Amino acid sequence: QVQIPDLLESSTDVIILAQQQQGEIEETFTWKGRKRTRRVLRLDLGKGVTLDLVRIKKGTFKMGSPESDKEAYDDEKPQHTVELTKDFYIGKYEITKAQFARFVGDTGYQTEAESSGEGAYGWDVEKKRFVKDKKYNWKNVGFAQTDSHPVLCVTWNDAVAFCKWLKKKSGKSIQLPTEAQWEYSCRGGETTRYFTRDGVVSLKGYANVSDATAKAKLGFSSIFEFDDGYAFTSPVGKFLPNGFGLHDMTGNAWEWCNDSDQKYTKGKRTDPKGPDNGSPRILRGGAWGDYPRYCRCACRLRLDPTFRSSYIGFRVASSLD
Repeated sequence: QVQIPDLLESSTDVIILAQQQQGEIEETFTWKGRKRTRRVLRLDLGKGVTLDLVRIKKGTFKMGSPESDKEAYDDEKPQHTVELTKDFYIGKYEITKAQFARFVGDTGYQTEAESSGEGAYGWDVEKKRFVKDKKYNWKNVGFAQTDSHPVLCVTWNDAVAFCKWLKKKSGKSIQLPTEAQWEYSCRGGETTRYFTRDGVVSLKGYANVSDATAKAKLGFSSIFEFDDGYAFTSPVGKFLPNGFGLHDMTGNAWEWCNDSDQKYTKGKRTDPKGPDNGSPRILRGGAWGDYPRYCRCACRLRLDPTFRSSYIGFRVASSLD
């Protein structure tokens, strides 16, 4: 039995201020040397596995990249004002293998990598690249993982199926976050390229990305100039949180959003969301082997909702009841 996570490292200085039970609790964490609090909704998935959602206060922010960001892609522009008019919850961590296993155990669900017989893109250690093979799926991504690592090789459709199961099990409104919710949560109240600062080195200790370990073990060339200690994924929560108390919003795994692709427009938008139907779907956050450009708060990736690889996972969101 696994309880996720093992309440983190001393660096986050987490203190449980209320009894650990299903329902909102209050925790403290450290952001840039100062204590902050986060309100957490803890869901019981059964068999000792829990899932933590952090309450995010409504607010207004600048979404996308400014013209001054020379590494910004065209689809990140124009930068525009977005207002989120209601509080919401978002996962403190990416969904883990243990949490996904509870879903599979309850429902007998087969991921698209499994049911199609085609597998997924996994990491071929010998070839040092991604290879599509029927042997790869969420149970075998091409490198070692434990139950506390983010689940990978899941499609957008798989992630939505998990949300539907969790909604029924918890009685809460569970879905993938919208792009706007995701970027607002990732920024954590900051306006810089990364949620830490504008400089690449500022992510040291905050993100599992393409680092010196990845360069040494995997032969990656364009890397962050620091060592985060992991060539592949890390257990969730091993890195420091952002200003909202969320972990791994940058790196570890790309995360599916609910939205279909849509172009940004000038002017203020209120509670925006992409079309309910359509392809491709949007992913955010960058992954364990990604370069700095892909790990900026505003960076967007678009893929078919059936695509799966050992770069891709997800976290969930919930509206307040």
